[in-house]
Amino acid sequence: MRESLSITASSVDPALLALPWSTPLAEWPTSTIVFLPKGISRHLVRFASLSGRVVAIKETTEEMARREYDMLGNLHRLDAPCVERIAVIAGRTDADGTPLPAALVTAHLKFSLPYRALFTQVLRPDTATRLVDALAALLVRLHNVGFFWGDVSLSNTLFRRDAGAFAAYLVDAETGELHEAGLTRGQREHDLDVARTNIAGEIMDLEAGGRLEGGVDALAVADGIV
Repeated sequence: MRESLSITASSVDPALLALPWSTPLAEWPTSTIVFLPKGISRHLVRFASLSGRVVAIKETTEEMARREYDMLGNLHRLDAPCVERIAVIAGRTDADGTPLPAALVTAHLKFSLPYRALFTQVLRPDTATRLVDALAALLVRLHNVGFFWGDVSLSNTLFRRDAGAFAAYLVDAETGELHEAGLTRGQREHDLDVARTNIAGEIMDLEAGGRLEGGVDALAVADGIV
């Protein structure tokens, strides 16, 4: 099966070939998997150890994996805050020759956490405000380099604590577009509208699960993205 693999990477770590690509990601052995907090994703994402560091592996279509790999490379060259791309693994099959999804491999951002892992019991108003402030700062930086996100949300972002505040990083670029001529006003406003809707929904989900401190207004928190 290894002979059928197609690997796209700026440089191939030999340890990458040792990962169990002929096994569906959901069935990888615990000896390979690293258990870290994960955000909500439309695709299966798991962490693994690779040459002394942790990588995130996302199963998706080959087209989407290559598109996101290219996008992350472009954003990295523009010094945008985002995760580092490592490889696209395509041509996967199981032991019976049945095709498996392609995989996008990215470096785990040290000391970063998804927003749901940043509080132990309930989300306090001040924490909610700092999270949205960090996301707003990230969105400004991305817009300034011509990146139209298309799916702005807390879930598509990783956060690091930074001297009493948070720093935000793009972790999911599969819906994004890069425009060398810059973004139109309509594109910027669309991202803001999507951000408001998604953030309000995410805060309301916390409220429904009993993880929101009383008095937090989800709509008011979401409006902080502007």
